Amino acid sequence: MIKTSFVNPFSTDAKEIVSRLGQIDSIDKYNEDLINIIKYSGNQQFDIPTTIKDLSISKYEWYQLRNTDNYDEKKYRYLFDSDIYEYDVVSFYLLCQAIAIGYGSDSHEANIMINLEGELISQRLDRLRSEPNNYQEIYIRETLSQLYDTNNLYWYDIKDVLEIGEINLDELILSNGRIIIEYEDFHNEYAHMIEHRNPQSLYNATCGLDLKIKLIKSTIMFYTKQYIENVEAMSDRMVEPNPIMTDIAQSLKDIQKEVQIAKFGSATNRTSDNQPVPFNMDAFPPCVKKCMEGIKSGGRNDAIVLFLTPFISYARLYPGVFKLEGQTIKVSDVDTNLDITNSEVIPLIYEAANNCRPPLFKDQPQEKININSKLGFGMHDSLQIENEGQTRWYTPMSCEKIKLHLPNLCIPCKDCKKIGNPLTYYNRMRAIQSKQQNTNTSGDNSGD
Repeated sequence: MIKTSFVNPFSTDAKEIVSRLGQIDSIDKYNEDLINIIKYSGNQQFDIPTTIKDLSISKYEWYQLRNTDNYDEKKYRYLFDSDIYEYDVVSFYLLCQAIAIGYGSDSHEANIMINLEGELISQRLDRLRSEPNNYQEIYIRETLSQLYDTNNLYWYDIKDVLEIGEINLDELILSNGRIIIEYEDFHNEYAHMIEHRNPQSLYNATCGLDLKIKLIKSTIMFYTKQYIENVEAMSDRMVEPNPIMTDIAQSLKDIQKEVQIAKFGSATNRTSDNQPVPFNMDAFPPCVKKCMEGIKSGGRNDAIVLFLTPFISYARLYPGVFKLEGQTIKVSDVDTNLDITNSEVIPLIYEAANNCRPPLFKDQPQEKININSKLGFGMHDSLQIENEGQTRWYTPMSCEKIKLHLPNLCIPCKDCKKIGNPLTYYNRMRAIQSKQQNTNTSGDNSGD
């Protein structure tokens, strides 16, 4: 039987493992037992972690690289070998601690760690489907029973867990506030009401294994978030962090650079279209300039939230978004700690909103939340890394949609011909101005 600590690092068994194997002086030592487990995980052929410290870094690397061209799943097969469970648990706590101390609980790295653990749980539980004799169902039931009394769980008991976003309240079947999870409870509550259908099949479709997996995943993600917050609070009392934690934190930063190169190209071969670039307001199209002056009539909301917010954010952070060819991108991929977004993007959008008549936020303060939503951070009143991905980062509105929905903004000039999007206009004008500037500079030099 696979230990439940393979998916639940907060189990009683997992805590015993940490006390036995988690001594700080052994974290960075060559570990032959760990190496042997990895070597025999699906004929592992690549460079492998030789210490628990290396294992923690490799997990972070796996999660970050898994959707890039640099990813090779064979390199990380050992992460799904249940024999590694003891070292996996220790590496979980080590990675959480390094992130909490090195970056803080509200950081991009902390958000990655929370989602990393959720993805590991999903994939590990999914791989149990191939096991015989309902093994997956038995394992999931045992794991969940360690987290909750599943016969007496009420929705308000998991209110904070629901905020993780993996489960919606309307997905749950409730009876007087109690969540129906087990088949026995489902049968007792509803079997007498079901006609011409098998209660078991209806249970499976509404609150069976999929719900249990989501509940396990969401709960452990929430506990991970809490643990990072607790470590950060305790770290404030530290005189100096352990060098191992500092080394891990630096390694994560190096992985981030590798991911950036894998996704967007190296600094030597990429253009300024796929990385943050300073605003060039002279290159803004007429519609953007008009919106920046403030909307004096109807349509303020759509002009600021739907039109200007995507344009301003992509113009500053990733003007080459239309070259991605189906790939998705988040603000934190190019603005890791949201410094540019908070110090330049949001202020420029707010300035345009305040130039409206009447000022947009004076009678429509909720539009600040809608702006955050269009940047990909969900319906929240502030930009928090932990909320990123709850909505998508909207791309700039096309010229055709502007003409249809915001006709007062469209005042085309000669440079607008054959342009399909204001961001395309902006990039074209930046390129023209840059070329002119280079020509003028060359001319000046030739006269020296």
